[in-house]
Amino acid sequence: MKKLSVLLVAAAVAISASAGVNFKSTHALKSNKINKEMVKFNAKQAKASTSLRVITEQPAGELKSYNRAGQYDYNSNGYLYNGQQDGNRMDIVYAEDGTTVYMKNILCGSASMLGVSWVEGTIEGNEIHVPLGQSIYWSDQYQANVLIAMGESTINEEGYFEFVKDDRAEEAVYVIDGQTITLQGTEGPVELDPQDQNSYLAYGLSAYWEDDNSWTGFLEWNTVLTEREPVVAPTVITEQPEGELVTYMRTGDCIYNSIFGIGITAQDGKMNVVFAEDGKAYIQNPMWWHDGNNSWVEGTYDEATGIITVPTGQYLNWYADSEYGIQMMWGSTYVYVDTDENGEEGYYLGNEVDERTTEIMFQIDGDKIMLLGSEGDATLEFPENYNATGLYSMWSDDQTWGGSLEFNTVGQVVNLVPAVPADPVAVEFYDEGDESGWNTFDFILPTTDVDGNMIDPEYISYSFWVDYDGTNPEIFTFPAATYTYDLTEDITEVPYSLYSSAVDFHASYVYMYRTNAEGYEPLFVRDEANDMYGNIGIQAFYTVNGVKNASNIAWLYERPVSVNEMNADKTIANVRYFNVAGQEVAQPNGMTIKVTTYTDGTTSTAKVVK
Repeated sequence: MKKLSVLLVAAAVAISASAGVNFKSTHALKSNKINKEMVKFNAKQAKASTSLRVITEQPAGELKSYNRAGQYDYNSNGYLYNGQQDGNRMDIVYAEDGTTVYMKNILCGSASMLGVSWVEGTIEGNEIHVPLGQSIYWSDQYQANVLIAMGESTINEEGYFEFVKDDRAEEAVYVIDGQTITLQGTEGPVELDPQDQNSYLAYGLSAYWEDDNSWTGFLEWNTVLTEREPVVAPTVITEQPEGELVTYMRTGDCIYNSIFGIGITAQDGKMNVVFAEDGKAYIQNPMWWHDGNNSWVEGTYDEATGIITVPTGQYLNWYADSEYGIQMMWGSTYVYVDTDENGEEGYYLGNEVDERTTEIMFQIDGDKIMLLGSEGDATLEFPENYNATGLYSMWSDDQTWGGSLEFNTVGQVVNLVPAVPADPVAVEFYDEGDESGWNTFDFILPTTDVDGNMIDPEYISYSFWVDYDGTNPEIFTFPAATYTYDLTEDITEVPYSLYSSAVDFHASYVYMYRTNAEGYEPLFVRDEANDMYGNIGIQAFYTVNGVKNASNIAWLYERPVSVNEMNADKTIANVRYFNVAGQEVAQPNGMTIKVTTYTDGTTSTAKVVK
C-alpha cells in the first residue's frame, strides 16, 4: 500500500519522561518512498536549451484510469531508492479518431514533478506506440526539457549510479490484453533488495535532461497497467461560506505520526468559525495537524445551547491523483507492549476509529469554543500520556489512521487591538560543534499579552540580541548573503510567519550559521574561564493597526553575575512552567522551562527535569 512504517525511540517523543523506551507504530503512513540505499549519482550541470511542447491540458476523448504494477528506481536528495509501482495511477485518453492516445503520468513516482503532463501515441492493432523524445517537463530554473527515453542503469567503478540512454530505441510499446496493458522490452529484477546494488540495475522507460543527457531520477520496468473504476471525488469545502466570521486562537494537544516519528505536541494557530443565517456553522481547520489544507467542515448551530454539531466522515482534503483523502472521525490512541519479529519487547502505539460516534460537538461559551467529550492528559508520564480520545484522522481508501489524534482543543477569540506581548523565553543555545556547521537557538514566543489575553501569532515578530562581554548588547543582523534561500536583504526583525526552505527560520527555533567558520564574523565569543559563549537574547514585537509594542529582552544567561546572585535580594511575583512545546503546565513534568517573574518586572529562566 501507500504506507511507511515508523520506528520511534522515546527521545523523539516530545513529552515522554522515559528516555530509551522502544516505541513503535502499528500503523504506517501514506508514502511513495520505499527503501533507501546510499548510492551516489552524478548531479546535473545546467545548460541552456529551447522549450519544447509539453501537453498539460487533458486532451479530448474517452478517459480511462489504470492501476500500475512493476518496479522502479528514483533518486531523491542524493540518495537512490527503489520500490514497487503499486499505488501510482496512470490515466489514458482514447481520442475520437480511434488511433490516437494520450498517457498521463507515464513514469512511476514522478507525479509530483512530471505527472501533470501527457505524452501522445498511436494504437496499432492491440499495441500502443509512444514515440520517445517527447518533452514531459520544462524547467525555467535549468532552462531545459525533460524527455522520455529507454535506457539502462549501471554502477560505475567509482560507485556512482549512472543512467545510460539507449539512442537506438525510438518508441515505447505497450500491448493491450483485455483490461491490462503491458510495457514491452524492459528487463530487471522482480524481487527488490535495498541492500543489493543489483536490485537497482535494469533496462526500462526513463527520462533525461535534454541539455546534458543527465538522468532525471526515474526508471521503471515490468510495468503492467490494469483498468480500474475511477473514484468519484467527494466534496471538500475550500471557499469561505457566507455568514459571520469569528476567529479563535487554539490550544490543546495532538498525538501525531510522521516520517520523523510519533510524538505529542501542543496545538496552536487559528480556528475560524462561520455562523450562517440558516442555522448552519462551518469550522475551518477543525484538526490542527491538517490545517495546511485550510478546508471547512459543515455543522449545525443551536444558539440556545451554544453547541455546534458536526457529522463525522467529512473530508479535510482529497488527493485526486491517488483518489484518497483524509476524513475527520472520532477515535482513540493507546499504548501496549508487544514483541517484534526479532523477539524484542517494546512499546507500541495502537489506534482505533470509533464508528459508533457519528457526530462531533463543539461548545460556544462566551469568547471560547471547546471540543466536547475528548479525554487525555499530555502532562502525564509515559505511556499514560499517549492514551487519549478525540478528533481522529482517517485515510478514506483503507480506513487506516491518518496520523493525528487531537484532544483538549480550546479556542479563544482574538481581538486584534494593539497590546504589549508577554516576554518570550530563551530556552537553549546549542553548539552543533562542526566548524562548517551551524548553531541552534530554541525559544518560546508569547501566546498572550502582558494581561493574559490571547494574541494572534501572525502579528508577532522577534529580534535577537547578542552581548559579547556583558557590557554592550547589540541587535543581531541576519545577512541576506548567508541566509540566501528566503532573504533578499539583511534583516534584524524576523516575522513569525517566515519559514525558510533551508530550515533556518522556524516559529520556535532558528538555525544560526556558525560565525567562527571562515568568512564570518564571530557571533559568540568563547568565555573559557566560565565555560560559556557570549550571551544571546530574544525580544518579541506585536504590531496591530500600525502600532508596534515590544516585550522585554529575555536573555539566555543572566550576566555578569550568576542568576542566584543577581536575584538573591529580589521578591518573587510568580513562577510559571512551560513544556518543550511552549504550553504552560501546572507543575514540572519531564523537561520543563521554569520562568520566575520578580516584583521589579525582571524575569529569569531555568530548565527543570523531573
